[in-house]
Amino acid sequence: MFKFFLGSIFTLMILAGLTLGSENLAQSRTPKPTPQVEIEKPDSQIEKNILPTHKHTADCDKTTAEPVQIICILDRSGSMRSLAEDTIGGYNSFLEKQRQTPGEVEVTTVLFDDQYEKIADTVNLNEIPELTSAEYYARGTTALLDAVGRTIMDIAGKMEKEKICPEKRCVLFLIMTDGLENASVEYNKAAVKSMIESTTENYKWNYIFMGANMDSVSEAGSLGISGRHAVNFAASSEGVRKTFEDMDAAASEVRESGTVSEDWNK
Repeated sequence: MFKFFLGSIFTLMILAGLTLGSENLAQSRTPKPTPQVEIEKPDSQIEKNILPTHKHTADCDKTTAEPVQIICILDRSGSMRSLAEDTIGGYNSFLEKQRQTPGEVEVTTVLFDDQYEKIADTVNLNEIPELTSAEYYARGTTALLDAVGRTIMDIAGKMEKEKICPEKRCVLFLIMTDGLENASVEYNKAAVKSMIESTTENYKWNYIFMGANMDSVSEAGSLGISGRHAVNFAASSEGVRKTFEDMDAAASEVRESGTVSEDWNK
């Protein structure tokens, strides 16, 4: 009797062990849910498709290189106060020199500090008014990225709306600043770099970066602009005068050949 009792207990223990083992084995074979981890995309990927998508159509065949688009993006932040008159005179002289060259040109001019003001929007070169102290006066901080990003978007968007092929129209951006970015809220550096690289590669748009009080080659490179198309200028009357001479050289080359060469300002 006692042996039977022990045998029964032993049998029950074996069965219980088998049951428990089966449950553990089943649990080990059941795949555990993978934790959901949100992977943050780099800024360059997030902003990759920020530009209007252009698809070539029959209208592209109607687009000509002219009128060449010259886009001036001029810093008027507070640090430009001592150079305001020189900038006004240099800009007006630049436009006057360009008027002496045959051909069609439209000018877009943007003044920026921590605010954005477009004082000319694809205006015929011969009709654009002179810049005065009523428009150009130093104030505020330097929202460089917002100024560049917003202007690229405006130019690309307008071409798309008017069915102008951005690859066939000659475009030159002239960016002048005497200080580093410190106030943008709409665009970051990755977004602007993506736009500049995209329009340079796909549309052959030209960009010239002119900076004072900084390493312009390094800063231009961080924005996707070739170091060959970056210029340091002295924050002085003579420096500003030379900067607008460089603008004239770049504009003249684009109007003649459609592009800015590597030795454009030699």
